[in-house]
Amino acid sequence: MKPLRIVPSLVFGLALALAGCQSDSPTEPGGGGNPASPKPPTPVTTFRITISASPSQLAAGGSDPSFITVDVVQSDTGRAPSDGTEVSLTTSIGSFGSVGGAATTKVQVVGGRAQASLYPGNETGTATVRATLDTSSAAANVVINPAATFFISSVTPQVGTPAGGEEVTINGGGFEPPVRVTFAGGVAQVLSVQSNRIRVRTPSATAAGVSVPVGTTVPVTVGVQINVNESGSASDALTNGFTYSQGGTSQPVIFSVSPATGVNEGGTTVRIRGSGFQTPLQVFFGFGGSAAGFNGVEARVQSVTDSEIVVVTPSARGFGQNLVDQLVDILVRHLNTGFSTVAGGSFRYGSGILITAMGPGSGPYTGGTRVTISGQGFDAPVAVSLGGIGQTVVSVTGTQVEFVTSGVAITSCPASGFQTAVGVQVTNIETGKTATAPGLSFNYTVPRPLIFGVSPNSGSVGANVTITGSSFPSPLRVTFGGDSSTGASASINSSSATSISVRVPTPPASFTFNTEPCDGNGDGNAGGTRNIPTAIGVTVTDLSGTGCATTLANAFSLNPPNVTCTGDTTTPPTPACADGIDNDGDTLVDFPTDPGCTSANDTTET
Repeated sequence: MKPLRIVPSLVFGLALALAGCQSDSPTEPGGGGNPASPKPPTPVTTFRITISASPSQLAAGGSDPSFITVDVVQSDTGRAPSDGTEVSLTTSIGSFGSVGGAATTKVQVVGGRAQASLYPGNETGTATVRATLDTSSAAANVVINPAATFFISSVTPQVGTPAGGEEVTINGGGFEPPVRVTFAGGVAQVLSVQSNRIRVRTPSATAAGVSVPVGTTVPVTVGVQINVNESGSASDALTNGFTYSQGGTSQPVIFSVSPATGVNEGGTTVRIRGSGFQTPLQVFFGFGGSAAGFNGVEARVQSVTDSEIVVVTPSARGFGQNLVDQLVDILVRHLNTGFSTVAGGSFRYGSGILITAMGPGSGPYTGGTRVTISGQGFDAPVAVSLGGIGQTVVSVTGTQVEFVTSGVAITSCPASGFQTAVGVQVTNIETGKTATAPGLSFNYTVPRPLIFGVSPNSGSVGANVTITGSSFPSPLRVTFGGDSSTGASASINSSSATSISVRVPTPPASFTFNTEPCDGNGDGNAGGTRNIPTAIGVTVTDLSGTGCATTLANAFSLNPPNVTCTGDTTTPPTPACADGIDNDGDTLVDFPTDPGCTSANDTTET
């Protein structure tokens, strides 16, 4: 019986296979080994997220939050994720849920929307609030300003009855309890204290030390003392901050006007509070100390009670008047009795323009997102700029401006997935008044194409394959074996946002097929090599201007065009029965002398 012989080619192939199994590199192999056919990755669902904050500015150390609203839909279908889907929120400054809370939280979407509250801490700056779901994210900014110094700015309403007992609000900043509030010599009952407002109940005129006959008004100074009987105690006063007014029978008296500002174009709904109002009556906005010499424009009266008149302001340019940007008087006149009253300097046209919030805070870089700016004093026509770029205004009211974002140029693909435009500005064109919010920003989202897989995942040059994924742009380029500059461009048959059909190209010169040993001359020795199917990467590049690209390594197993065994130059060994050697030690050599040899080609003498 002849002993078992181990063929050298099998030993070499087994060692090569074991060596190949030890590699965990995700990069494309350049040669050696026979990789398994690549498996397509599991499809990834991406989402389009928008996040907005209202208000977009807070005071450090305050207790008022900004309400964060997150809206989520799937990128490919536009549908909201299932109710209960969790979205992670993080903030760079401040905390969620309460003052001193956590800087991270999770919220659950219902109907594609979730909300949270962001509270300021003592740190000032811009809080970047980021919402993340799987691999998708969006961000909005909330400016946390330094806490205001202690001051009184106004009292609302600023007119009341001598009897007292009316609830009024003292506006300002830096209010710290305990506080003491006085109206002239009378102490008011404090109802609540916040950093920027104090609610009190007015003392009577008698307690304040003033006499108010029927048909007269008496202004008094309002004083506030903070940190009473504690360190850091301070006082401030507002001269003529509140007026006691006493009307007689059928004598109208105006206590307050709210709001006290409105746009020049008119149309602002104003509530005039007081006493003794009777229908029919007229209300005028203009100038004059009495009904006899009053020069103004009549407002449209909506409703009248004994204590309140609701009117709609006339245009500041109506009937030959020019009340533009003016502080005007308001005249109320009873038509049956002729009694009237004038509240001097009680309403301002062209109120100071102010931006308080903007949302949503993100949208496509190509533009087309409808964004609302909230604030006051907006007066059509207006001009809006975002990050220094003019925007298309679609609607204007006194408190809101809606515009459609313009597209922006993307010079390079942002790693974050968005390009931020910082600062928004609104200008009332006719008056030139401008409001700027440098802390507000808008994130232009720049989608990156994603590749889920290639089907079929193996084949030869010229084969038609389909690449599936999401956010595929138009125009685009598909390359095999490198990026858009180094890879081989594939001929595109068709494409959509989720699918691309291409023809497999000839690989680039830098690509080499893996090989395996082979016997090219039939001598039983694997002295040559032949090409075998080799994994190659696929890249999709956005040619619309962003330059964003994605590569799926080893996405396709490319068959070699030639599998011929080459390079086998080995010489077969001389058979033992023809080598002139006594191989079995029986003193007999080769065929036909050695009876163990059946022919000269026999490889053993035994």
